[in-house]
Amino acid sequence: MSLSSLTSPPVIGALTAGCYASLPAIQGWFQNADWVVVKGANLAAYGLSFWAVSQPGRYDSQAKISGNPTSPAKATDMDRMGTGKYGRTLVPPAGWAFAIWGPIFIGEFVMVASQAALMDEGDSLAPLIRSITGPHVLAQCFQSLWTASFRPKYNNGYWKYLSALNLAGIALSLSQCHEVFASAENISTKDYLVNFLPLALHFGWTSAATLVNLNGMFALGQNVTAKQVTALGHASVVAATTLGVSVTLTRDAPVYGGVIAWALAAVSAGIAQRIEATKGSDPKAIGVLGSKPQRYLSLAGAVLCA
Repeated sequence: MSLSSLTSPPVIGALTAGCYASLPAIQGWFQNADWVVVKGANLAAYGLSFWAVSQPGRYDSQAKISGNPTSPAKATDMDRMGTGKYGRTLVPPAGWAFAIWGPIFIGEFVMVASQAALMDEGDSLAPLIRSITGPHVLAQCFQSLWTASFRPKYNNGYWKYLSALNLAGIALSLSQCHEVFASAENISTKDYLVNFLPLALHFGWTSAATLVNLNGMFALGQNVTAKQVTALGHASVVAATTLGVSVTLTRDAPVYGGVIAWALAAVSAGIAQRIEATKGSDPKAIGVLGSKPQRYLSLAGAVLCA
């Protein structure tokens, strides 16, 4: 059986469904496990995710080869999800937004490596680590499934939305982790920076990325209208802002709000690039209609979440 067949839409769809079915009970899976199993599970899940992300062939691989298309026919799907002249989505983050993946991947490596090498079962953080291990492992599984589903071969009917569903799964899993450590008391600054900050960043970014991915996939549709793309784009910014403000206030979580603000500021900057690139274009075209209000709506949302 080839790797391609293992990443076919029905297989990845079934695995995604299985992960969602695990969500309600996942937090208790490692409560009574041997400590070496807890540490090993976190390390292995991170390793699987890191390997999966490194595999070529995703949509974002097209960004490295597409350059600056000179006509719609030469535009790739990634161009249509981007900030340029042929972009169709109204939620296209500027390229600098994705730099956040660096701190996330490095931070989570430090987290799992330090737990594996330095933390023993008698550590005061051990109960918290046990509580977040299940959701963390599931989040990394969803991340691996996202890398398999964010590919051109999934641009067929409803399969194209599987990548957004996997991103939502990451965010939902990490929300469980976040709820545990956000409500904990007496966590030192050092322990927070090493063990929990990377997860807070990852949670915030995948919350926003779910909406970015959803809008991108929707805008790739051949039968969608400019008004539909605009409505989904505006609604997504409102949803992101509401989520950022509510989680920040209810969980006393400024990092989460800050990441949502980062994402919304990037969308505002990306739309500004689109407006510049489409000067003289049909103002009612997909990706152009509603772009100016979207720029300011995103900026307002970033301010509210910051």
